[in-house]
Amino acid sequence: MRRIATIILLAFLAMPAWSQFEHPDLKSGKAVVKTLVILPPNVRFVKNGVKSVEEMPEVSRDLENALPPLITEALNQKHYEVNDKAFSSDALEKDSDLKYAVADLQKRFDEVLPQMQRKPKDVRKGRFTLGDEVAKLNPGGTADAMIFVRGFGQTVTGGKSFLSAMAHNYTYSGMFYHIAVVDAHTGNVLYYGVAGGLGSHLVKTPSAGKSMEKFFKNFPEGKSSS
Repeated sequence: MRRIATIILLAFLAMPAWSQFEHPDLKSGKAVVKTLVILPPNVRFVKNGVKSVEEMPEVSRDLENALPPLITEALNQKHYEVNDKAFSSDALEKDSDLKYAVADLQKRFDEVLPQMQRKPKDVRKGRFTLGDEVAKLNPGGTADAMIFVRGFGQTVTGGKSFLSAMAHNYTYSGMFYHIAVVDAHTGNVLYYGVAGGLGSHLVKTPSAGKSMEKFFKNFPEGKSSS
């Protein structure tokens, strides 16, 4: 599931960062979001060297674990309630039905993601949805929205950078996150965009929190619980 073709990874690295697109219902306030739940992020990170591209699973896992708290903090500051533990590894291991349901929904998101990548502006036309199957993971309607994250990144060795520069085919270290907020009742994609950039392959930096705040800058201000 992690093994995505390197050519796709490099295409992601060429995409502009910090772009966000809102569903018209979210922008108008018709879609009311107060509480969100984060599904397990899926990150692929590699070392791009002269002879080969090497998978770095430990770095990938570290990034996956570090992202939910950053997203939670960014949305808490906008007065949203966020649950980043509902679908944790421990929760999924204790409930096989939940584990399979999450896997099915993640697969559905991966089917829709390429379409959003090709025509992200269509989010503003309300053209993307995961379908009402999302309700299976939202018993009682306790969550208003779900957050999906896909990350793709690489660190380039000095030798690779030198050779690519000599060939005028520049290769850079970088990390990009594709993040989508999905209506937990209808499955409609309410908010989608790309966060990250060149050199920002490590999420555990002083600027990491600011980066996630920047990504959610166009997400509507939530309602304070007070």
